[in-house]
Amino acid sequence: MKFSTISRLIYLRRARHRGGHGIHSPFLFRLITNVIEDKFQYPEYQFYKENRTKAIRLLTNFPNPTVNIIFNRFNLSLSKPKKLYNKIEFSSKFGKLIFRLIREFHPAYIFHYGPTLGVNLILMAMANGEIPVYQVCDDPEYSLFGDDLIKESECSNILTLTENQEPAVLPPFMVVNYPNNPELSRKMIQKYITHPGENDVLIIRGIHRSLEMETLWKELIINTNVRVTVDQFEIGIVLFRKGLQKEDFIHRF
Repeated sequence: MKFSTISRLIYLRRARHRGGHGIHSPFLFRLITNVIEDKFQYPEYQFYKENRTKAIRLLTNFPNPTVNIIFNRFNLSLSKPKKLYNKIEFSSKFGKLIFRLIREFHPAYIFHYGPTLGVNLILMAMANGEIPVYQVCDDPEYSLFGDDLIKESECSNILTLTENQEPAVLPPFMVVNYPNNPELSRKMIQKYITHPGENDVLIIRGIHRSLEMETLWKELIINTNVRVTVDQFEIGIVLFRKGLQKEDFIHRF
């Protein structure tokens, strides 16, 4: 049985706190019930759905041959654009959750580390058009592809950087999208958790994808700068607010 399958079974057995049950902190109760479990259909979600369809269509018909490199990287044939999309982008459920978290925490700016086809990046940008969203990735193939969707979206607050162009000040909202690369995930996270801000939010994709990623997640849970972690299997949410009791929630989402 695959490692991720075993991890999912363990997660499902342990997951709780649905509807805020067992949560005593008013801050966390509100975060779970009003933000994470929010079922409201925001207008941006329709645009998000349309962009997902566009991205899959582009993967099938993209004119530049460099898109083949992306398929080859995941050992997928050109006939499986949906599968490739799911390898690179957050699922719809979690893309929308990140959108809601941005609306809730109002960060001054956002950093997204890792590959993207532009779909979730655009949704992050739409959460607040006045917040810069920095995409940090040294893979030109992804940038070439994502640029097309970003231009069509007319989101002027998306900016692309290489790792060498990162500012010295750490972002108050950071998304790490390297589920298959524990070493790179660790590198991004380690420079972030040394001096986090009071309201900073860290989101990590693939926390149960491999033993190495699970180890990284467990290290975060016990880190003294981390106050609260929320395990949702596909992603982990890390909060640093000092007034919160140190807790690890396994939330069925």
